[in-house]
Amino acid sequence: MLLELGRRLNITTFKYPLPPSPSPHAMNIRRLLSSAIIKSIEQVDLDRIACLTVEKSGRVLNVYLELLGEGNVIITDESGKILYALRQKTMRDRSVRTGVMYRPPPARGESIYSSPKIDEIRSEKVNIVRSLTKYYNLPPEFVEECLVRSSVDPNLPSSEISEPLLNTFLSTARSTIEEIKTSPLKPHIVVKDQKRISVQPVEFVSLPFERVPFDSFNAAVDEYFAPLVSAKEGERRRHPQEQEIAALEGVLIRQKASMKELEEKKQRDREIGETIISNLDKVQKLIDYVVDMRRKGVDWEEIKRTAPMNILKIDKSKGLLTAVLNGSEVVLDFKCSATENANRYFSSSKEASKKLKGLVSAIEETEKKIQDLKEGLLRVSQPVVLKSMKKEWYERFRWTFSSQGFLIIGGKDATQNEVLVKKHMEPNDIFAHSDVPGGSVVIVKSRGEEVPNETKEEAVAFAVVYSRAWRAGLGAADGYWVRAEQVTKTPPAGEYLGKGAFMIYGERNYVRNVPLTIFLGVQIADGAFRIIVGGEHFVRNASKSYVRLVPGDLSGSALVKRIKQLLVQRADSSLSQLINAIPESEILAQLPPGGSMPT
Repeated sequence: MLLELGRRLNITTFKYPLPPSPSPHAMNIRRLLSSAIIKSIEQVDLDRIACLTVEKSGRVLNVYLELLGEGNVIITDESGKILYALRQKTMRDRSVRTGVMYRPPPARGESIYSSPKIDEIRSEKVNIVRSLTKYYNLPPEFVEECLVRSSVDPNLPSSEISEPLLNTFLSTARSTIEEIKTSPLKPHIVVKDQKRISVQPVEFVSLPFERVPFDSFNAAVDEYFAPLVSAKEGERRRHPQEQEIAALEGVLIRQKASMKELEEKKQRDREIGETIISNLDKVQKLIDYVVDMRRKGVDWEEIKRTAPMNILKIDKSKGLLTAVLNGSEVVLDFKCSATENANRYFSSSKEASKKLKGLVSAIEETEKKIQDLKEGLLRVSQPVVLKSMKKEWYERFRWTFSSQGFLIIGGKDATQNEVLVKKHMEPNDIFAHSDVPGGSVVIVKSRGEEVPNETKEEAVAFAVVYSRAWRAGLGAADGYWVRAEQVTKTPPAGEYLGKGAFMIYGERNYVRNVPLTIFLGVQIADGAFRIIVGGEHFVRNASKSYVRLVPGDLSGSALVKRIKQLLVQRADSSLSQLINAIPESEILAQLPPGGSMPT
């Protein structure tokens, strides 16, 4: 079951990437719900709230999954007192906090089964779709569909709604809801211009586009949202690099603006220096005049008025004047000679040129960083979300097929060992076990036929692999097989058999020195996958790529990483991304207990 807060609740066949470790919220939910049995699932008052009633150790709990707004997960005891809430908050109309009684959100909008207040609907200065959506709190897609079925223009202003029109809409809305509730559904994904735009349980005449049908609405919802989740995760992965690119592009804009300023300064200062040199006597005469007049006590305004050149302004505190020279404004330091003023402009031009060289290098470096990041962004692939293949009844156990095509199933623990013998072992089946205590019970389903010796030996090998011999790192171990009628749960008088233990009567058929080797492969078809294990013949012929495993020191993530590397190396290159997307847990679940070494 998959809950996407504020969006959807459905059973999924996709294997979404999981975080390396569960969050504190996930741990709290697990603490309350782990091993609980779902007794019922109901919708609360036709609102976007599902209530799961579960039972754990004789205690009844209610799990409210709210899809409205930003969504919430709320767990209460049987009386309705909140034990846990993902989002704890106090609102005007209710409080969602640990220890208080759970109350669903107040109903928003009027019921389509009540008498409408047409004046309120008309008062909205919007089109009829938005007005009815708000008044009845219905999805806009549903409102538009009911209007189209009623031959009403969805763009009609709400002020033009008449009572007959409204009654027609309500009648259509009620019948459409009844159709969805009672009639056979026609679930499908709506595709327009090769883009998925909607998923619906029945055919909407308001969406006259291509429809991709599904066997169930759940399957349609599952398929519709998977690419959206994948795209969202891809955006999350790209976001840090996109932010860095945006920051560097801002730096680049500023660098280029500075370069333009320096180029203009370099050109302007060189030209001013050259102008001063070409008018050296004239400039020197002006400087001498200003200095001489000040020595004589002439005020600045008089100097400006009587100077041999047009002086625009004088900054007496800095010893600078701005004069017009050959039609251009030139700032001169009258504390220096004309030649010194020219040299200062030439020096300033050279300094700007030097800075330009450094800035050009900086710009090239920034552009390279941006290019590298953009190329890296292309390599940030949108995560592949795989579906697991449809599971068969026996996949809850350990399972494989023999080289002759017989189903071999084994228990994962004492409970499953008990279930296999009591519920699934039939006459003519074969029971196999490792000679090492505490291993998996293995059964060969005979299909009513005589089981070949080769299959019996493969079943013993399967039992030996999933026994303590693997964890002990042995190279080989013994095992045996017997017929189904030799196995019983009835102990001798005065003795007791624990869970998963059985009595074997009669002769045991031993297989000695069975090598501890198993093969693991991956099946891939139509974007779905399945991990398989077993003997080389079955795995090689049934998988796209496979590895051989023996007892070793690798475990956990390191082991899965090495297995994936080998699977990718041996598979068609088109399958690499799919294999790398297989969740770690799916591979670990199939491995024998203890470390392994893939080859």
